[in-house]
Amino acid sequence: MSHKILVSILNWNSAADTVRCVESVLQLAPVDNYQVEISVIDNASAPDDYQYLKNGLDKLGLQIDRNSQNLGFAGGHNVSLRRCLDENFDYVWLLNNDAITESNTLAELIGLMAQEPRCGACSPVIKRLGHPEVVDFCGAIHNWQSLGMRNPTNIAAAPSFCDKHADSVWLVGTALMLRVEALRQVGLLNEKLFAYYEDDDIGARLNQGGWVSKMCFSSGVEHACFDGVITDRKPYYFYLMARNSFLFFQAHTPQPYRKLLRARLTDHSLVMAEKLYRLGYADKANACLLGIADGWAGKGGPPVLNRRAPLWLQLLRPLDRWWNRGR
Repeated sequence: MSHKILVSILNWNSAADTVRCVESVLQLAPVDNYQVEISVIDNASAPDDYQYLKNGLDKLGLQIDRNSQNLGFAGGHNVSLRRCLDENFDYVWLLNNDAITESNTLAELIGLMAQEPRCGACSPVIKRLGHPEVVDFCGAIHNWQSLGMRNPTNIAAAPSFCDKHADSVWLVGTALMLRVEALRQVGLLNEKLFAYYEDDDIGARLNQGGWVSKMCFSSGVEHACFDGVITDRKPYYFYLMARNSFLFFQAHTPQPYRKLLRARLTDHSLVMAEKLYRLGYADKANACLLGIADGWAGKGGPPVLNRRAPLWLQLLRPLDRWWNRGR
């Protein structure tokens, strides 16, 4: 019997990367008894970028699903996930458009999933684009105490780390393979998050639903990981990271680690805002404060940054500076 895999690739104003990614997928080694389809979704890119993408995919014999507005990472990929549920696909592979896949990657991922019926998600090793000897991700778990994550010190330590934490491994969304049966149970990506933390969120929901997430160490993708200083990030990044930290950690932090949770989350983002102010990035600092405010309010969706942070957060800044004075 033939099974079905959908490869979902999301484009937003980076058509050249997307075409290169699709070309690498078309060169994948075949997977026995599996029909592989590619779904390219444009997230309301600028007209010239969309036209470049359309021309490139026309030459490859592929079509584009174009969203009328930017739905973010979560909403964009959910177009593919809904199709997988409706059309009874077996697996869906969320592949970042700035990633290049090795020829054996898909076959290795499917081989792992087939051997592990309770594996709801898996990922290849994420390597640095152009420098595959540099490993950027090889498994992690959430650190509820520090509101961060713990990961292996190096690729050699990764298999034993992942085995030790088998029930709580978390995977980044760069090249995330999902079992459609698991999605039927835990639901789609959380569109309230828009972008960032949506992979944390679905990983936590999979674990809570009795599924496991596994690294596939025999396969890899090269990814154009962010390689600058954090202040190079756009204002929307600081907004979404601040806001979504509230939405994620308030939803999933285990009870023993929930003491003063909102205060700790506020402090983390205020420290970042103060750093941005000191370095002269007032717009990015304001975005960070807006993220705190909307996190407290439980707001989700796309970032809205053309407003000032509320007065109560401005008044809280000196208190937080005093709190962190010796750190």
